[in-house]
Parts: sequence; structure tokens; C-alpha cells
Amino acid sequence: MFSDSPERFSRPRGWQWAWVGLWLMTAGEAAFGDDRPWFERSWKGAVALLVAVAVVVAVVRRHRWKTRRVEGSG
Repeated sequence: MFSDSPERFSRPRGWQWAWVGLWLMTAGEAAFGDDRPWFERSWKGAVALLVAVAVVVAVVRRHRWKTRRVEGSG
């Protein structure tokens, strides 16, 4: 699972900017949504946190895979 090539990961191509937009919208509204109820700000903050964690996990997986690939070929 973690040793598979990043090309085998199930992720849609070309949607990276959609994730950035989703994160910016939800994080911004959670932090600065003055006219929003507390529960709406809370769930938007939770979504922003989950998106950030998913991106970090994907970056770490890709970095680990590339490091193993370089070590294995050299």
C-alpha cells in the first residue's frame, strides 16, 4: 500500500487546484465567518483540517516512494 507507485494511487488528475480552493474557502469561512453560526464555522474548520491532513499524507507517501525508488536504483 505505502510502497506502491504514486501513479497507482486513486486520485483524479487535474483536480489539485480544486482541493486548494476547497481548503481556502473552508478555512477562511471557519476563521473569518463572523456572520456564521458556531456549528457552521466548526464543521468548516473540521473539513479544512481533514483536507490539510489528506494533503500532508499524500505528500509524505509520495516523498517516501521517491526516496525508496532512488535508494533502490542507486
